[in-house]
Amino acid sequence: MSNQTESDYYKQLTIYKAGVLIWKVVPPVFILLGTIGNCLSILVLTRRSIRVSTTALFLTVLACSDLLVLYSGLLRQWLIYLYNTDVRHISEAGCKIHTWLVYSSLDFSAWIIIILTLERVISSWLPHRAKTMCTNKTAVFILIAVCVFILVKNSHFLYGLVFEIANEKTNQVEQKCVAIDQNYSHFEYEVQPWIDMCVYCIVPFAIILIGNVSILFKVLQSQKKTKSTVAPSQSSRSRGQQQGIRHAKQSSTTAILFTLSIVFLVTTSPVSIYLIVETYWIQDADDAKLAKLDFWWAVVNMLMYSKNSVNFLLYCLSGTKFKKEFFRLINWKKSARLNNFNMQSNNSTRT
Repeated sequence: MSNQTESDYYKQLTIYKAGVLIWKVVPPVFILLGTIGNCLSILVLTRRSIRVSTTALFLTVLACSDLLVLYSGLLRQWLIYLYNTDVRHISEAGCKIHTWLVYSSLDFSAWIIIILTLERVISSWLPHRAKTMCTNKTAVFILIAVCVFILVKNSHFLYGLVFEIANEKTNQVEQKCVAIDQNYSHFEYEVQPWIDMCVYCIVPFAIILIGNVSILFKVLQSQKKTKSTVAPSQSSRSRGQQQGIRHAKQSSTTAILFTLSIVFLVTTSPVSIYLIVETYWIQDADDAKLAKLDFWWAVVNMLMYSKNSVNFLLYCLSGTKFKKEFFRLINWKKSARLNNFNMQSNNSTRT
């Protein structure tokens, strides 16, 4: 191995090969699982009985955003390690627009969970005003406003990334997606990670945590108040039944929100922390340390993309109403297929 270059030796290390194996094996599983799950989520959430709620609208948009994340971000990484092909190194549009799209879709998925949390806070603390405040028109306006904010926030990629760089050693021009100058390179690797950590992790973490604590407090307070009611009259009993039905619906939505929030916090924190510390760890790093950084980069990415793949399973596990609608959809498909089969059988019998 004495005649090998540092780059060759770096790629021979076991921990580096383990990271490459993760990039080759895990992404197709997540992409397949996420495609099926998010498409099923969209089918269930757009059914007539459930699509009237703003929560269904937010979750539908979240499923679409998750699909965009998987096919723009995770699929690119898989193709790099499988076929050594990078969409960002094919054209200038791929260099600029793809980077802009990946960062924006990741941010948008995170902020949809923030919007869901705030909607649940309003529904819990201001139930009488929630009907006028949390309308579909308001939801669409908020989604558009957040989307525009995120696209503008990440628009610096459209300026700061270029498609060519001169190689001083060979005097040739290599086609790569790189920073336009040294100042932007400093911004991209030392300033941008802090901005991303705030927008993608810290701010969502704070809002989601505070929101969920306030929702949980209100839920426990309502349960305590309900149990304290003694010997209710007939009218109060019927009113209590209506409240129970409403609380059951809210509990199902709140359970979904809690599950999404916990998974979001667990899966996004590692990648944000990694991007901060990598800038300092990579300085004067030897081959062994670089191989470890590559391995952990694969691990934190798989954690991050896992949340975009498993939301359907989370809805089925935590959302009672979603689960019922899903089984109704399956039964409707089976009934339609059975009716079609019976009609064909009757027609063939008559013939």
